[in-house]
Amino acid sequence: MVPTMASPDRKLTNPKEIGKRGEEIYESKYKQTFEAEHIGKFVAIEIYSQRAFVDETPGQVLEKAQKEMPDGLFHLIKVGSPGAFRLSYTSDADTDWLFR
Repeated sequence: MVPTMASPDRKLTNPKEIGKRGEEIYESKYKQTFEAEHIGKFVAIEIYSQRAFVDETPGQVLEKAQKEMPDGLFHLIKVGSPGAFRLSYTSDADTDWLFR
């Protein structure tokens, strides 16, 4: 069960749990329709109300969502993709000391 705005679980802070909740909402309520109508766009799902906002870019969709729900807690998804962003990390730091 996904909590509502009045739920005592309103203080969710764990990013993994927020992501899990957002993915569950997307899968159950929005995936089929959005992947037919909004492929490649971004969706921000407010995890307590289960409202979804769609726009062309992550910045645009988050701006729209936060304007409508300034206190909302959002999970961002790129429609039709396994993840909203691809992350990588590089470092120019001297790490020779790690192998001594």
